Amino acid sequence: MPNELEKLLSPENLLKLGDYTLMCRLAVEGYLAGLHRSHTKGFGGEFQQYRPYVSGDDLKYVDWKLYARQGKLNEKVYLEETDMRCALLVDASASMTYKGTKAPCTKYQYAALLAACFIYLARRQGDRPGLFVYSQKPLYSTPQGQRCPELPQLMKIFGNITPSQTADHTLVLDEAENFLGAKHGLLIILSDLWGAEGQLESIIRRLRFEQRDCIVCHVLDNDEMELPFDSTIRFVDSENGDSIVTAPSVIRTQYRETLQNHLQTIRALCLNNQADYLLADTSKPFADCLAAYLNRRKG
Repeated sequence: MPNELEKLLSPENLLKLGDYTLMCRLAVEGYLAGLHRSHTKGFGGEFQQYRPYVSGDDLKYVDWKLYARQGKLNEKVYLEETDMRCALLVDASASMTYKGTKAPCTKYQYAALLAACFIYLARRQGDRPGLFVYSQKPLYSTPQGQRCPELPQLMKIFGNITPSQTADHTLVLDEAENFLGAKHGLLIILSDLWGAEGQLESIIRRLRFEQRDCIVCHVLDNDEMELPFDSTIRFVDSENGDSIVTAPSVIRTQYRETLQNHLQTIRALCLNNQADYLLADTSKPFADCLAAYLNRRKG
């Protein structure tokens, strides 16, 4: 994607718009334009365009009214309807409230906006999305048999939720599975995954056994990855209140090595179980995560 487009679609610039529906449209459609991608075309659903009739084409798709006016045979082309279901699980635990020095928003806000982009893109692609927000209890779930709210209402739902406590990542899995139904479907997890290694392994293996597609969006702040602080500082765990005073310059090298090992372990767990793994830096555009969704969508 061109550098100028990356700047335009950065979370910092998009958040200035205020209108989240417009933000999601620009993020998705601007990204697609940057890739020069187009819709999958088929013969069902929303009308897309005309194309000249070719010998052997099905005559039932010929626009005979247009033929009467122009004397040319043209077929109607539609956006293909596949009705794949997509469940989005958004972590709203206390650790997701962190906002670092380079980020325009908290990890929770970034995950919410990214989820909204996925939902907008899913609808655009003819899929059926569902939303599930959780911490130690379900905070919002798309009711079985109903559709995910439109973007304005969706952003109100996110805004009315205050992240708190720890995350039970298995909590809404049954609800999400019921929403996906018997079809394979796609499940997208958006979380910082702190303390979730054991739960994540059981979730991904369960999804693999049930032949679900899965994308894990590991949402982290750049501060968590780089530890950029200079002076001695007190770090406080937002979920259990534990704290430690340390000099970042002394522990930075070891911290980064430990973190990289941690990230590699999670990534290997995902890839070994046929799940996509995306590290989502809250200071960066949504492009990589949207690309992962599109790659799964093509499959």
